[in-house]
Amino acid sequence: MANIARNIGLVSVLMVSTACVSLDQEDALERFDSPASWAAISDELSGSVTPVTPDWLADMGDGDVTQIVSAAMASNNDLAASASSVRAAVENARITRAGLLPSITGSLGASRRRGNGGVQQVGDDFVAVPPGNYSNTTNLSLNASWEADIWGRLTDQTRSAYLQASAQDLDFAAARLSIAGSAAQSWYGLAAARLQRQLSERDVETGEANLRIIERRYERGISSSLDVRLARSSLASSRATLISRQQAEQEAARALEVLIGDYPSGQLANLEDLPVLAPMMDDKGAMIGVGDPAGLLFRRPDVLAAEARLRANRLDVYAARKQFLPALQVSLSGQWGDTSIQDLFDIDQVAGSLAASLVQPLFQGGRLKAAAAARRFQLEASVYSYAQTVLSAYQDVENALAAERFLAARLEALELAYDEAVASEDLTSRQYVNGTADIFNLINAQQRRISAESAFISASQQRLANRINLYLALGAPFEVPGDEQFTAEGTDNIARTALTSGQEGDQS
Repeated sequence: MANIARNIGLVSVLMVSTACVSLDQEDALERFDSPASWAAISDELSGSVTPVTPDWLADMGDGDVTQIVSAAMASNNDLAASASSVRAAVENARITRAGLLPSITGSLGASRRRGNGGVQQVGDDFVAVPPGNYSNTTNLSLNASWEADIWGRLTDQTRSAYLQASAQDLDFAAARLSIAGSAAQSWYGLAAARLQRQLSERDVETGEANLRIIERRYERGISSSLDVRLARSSLASSRATLISRQQAEQEAARALEVLIGDYPSGQLANLEDLPVLAPMMDDKGAMIGVGDPAGLLFRRPDVLAAEARLRANRLDVYAARKQFLPALQVSLSGQWGDTSIQDLFDIDQVAGSLAASLVQPLFQGGRLKAAAAARRFQLEASVYSYAQTVLSAYQDVENALAAERFLAARLEALELAYDEAVASEDLTSRQYVNGTADIFNLINAQQRRISAESAFISASQQRLANRINLYLALGAPFEVPGDEQFTAEGTDNIARTALTSGQEGDQS
C-alpha cells in the first residue's frame, strides 16, 4: 500500500507540473506574427474591408454554375464517401462513450440428463440396475461490471473521440467547399475550352479561305509557289491546333461529368461565353467580401479541423497520464438454477456476489510510460500541423488577393492587345489584296490576332478560377437549392462542448 500511495503522489505531481505546459493552438500561433490585415491589400484600404460574403455562388451572378454545383453536392461520389466517414466516426465515438456505462451480460442454459444404469452389488450378488428417469436443469446468470471514472480518464477519452468525429465532420465541410469550387472552375474551364475550340475552327476557316485566294493568285501568276506552301503550312498547323483543342474540350467535359456523378460521355452542354466578374472593390474603395485574417481561423473548415484534432490529442495526453492512477472496478453477478423452469426465478434459488476492487498498475514493462510519451509527441505534431494549416490558409488568401489585382490588369492589357491585333489583321488583309503586303505579313497578322484572342480567353478563365480560389481560401459559405448538408453536430453536442469548454482534461 505504501508503494501505491507513493506512485499516486508521484503521478499527481507529474500531472500538475506538465499541465502547466500543455500545448494548444495559442502556442502554435505564437510561432509567427498573425497579421491584423491582408498584406496584399494596400495600407490605405486595409481598414476598409467588408465581412466575408454569405454566398459566393450568388456573387458569381451565374445561375448555370449554381445548378452545376448543386448537381455535384447531390451526386458526387467522393462527397458521399466523406459523409459516410463522418457517420462512422460518430458511431466510433459512441463506442468510446459506452465505456462510461456499466456492461451487463446474461446467459440462459438448459440441460436434460438421464440417470446412468449399471451393476449394483447386493450382498454377494451383482444386480443389473436399469437407467433412471430424465432430469431437467435450467440455469440463468447475469453479470455486470463498471469502472468508476474517478479521475476523468474515460471522460477524456470520450471527449477526444467526439472531437475526432467533429474533425471528420469539418473535413466533410472542407470537401464540400472544395468540390463546389472544383465544379465551378471546371464549368468555366469547359466554357473556355469550347471557346478555344471555336476560335481554332474560325482559324481553320480563315486559313482555308486564304489558301483558296492564294492558289487563284498563283494560277494567275500573281503569287509565288512560296506563298502557296506557306499558306498550306499555316493551315496544317491550324488544323493540328484544332484537333488538340477538340480533345481538350472533350476531356474537360468528361472531368466535369464525373465530378457531378454522370457518365463521362463528353457531351455536357455548356456556356456560350464566359461571364464578366464584378469588381472586388466598391465605389468607396473598400474591398468587398474578404473579411480580415482573424476571422479566417474561425471560418475555414480545414483550420477548424486541425484545431479539433489538436484538442483531441491534448485530451489523449491527459487520459494517458491517468492510466498510472488506480482504477475502481465494480462487478455484480447473479445465478439462478433449478430443475424446474417454473422455479427458475425463485428468489431463494439466487446465488450472487458483489465485488469492488481498486486496481493499481505496478509494473507494465514501460508500456504506460511509452504510451504517455507517444501521446505527448502526437500532441506536439498536431501543434505543428495546426500552425502549418493556418499559414497555408493565409498563403492561399494572400496569393488569391494579389492575383485578383494582377489578373485584372493583365486582362485589361490583353483586351487592348486583342483589339489592336484585330485592327492590324484587317489592315494587313486589305494591303495584301492591294499588293502592298506579302503573305508573310498576312499570316503573321492573323496569327497575332489568334494568339491575342486565345490569350484573352485564357486570362478570362484564369480570373474566374482565381475568384473562386479566393472564396475557397476565405472559407466563404455557399448555398444551392435543395441542398441539406450532413453534419455530425446535430447527432451529439459533446464535441461542441469539448471545443468550447475551457476545462478540457480536468487535472484536479
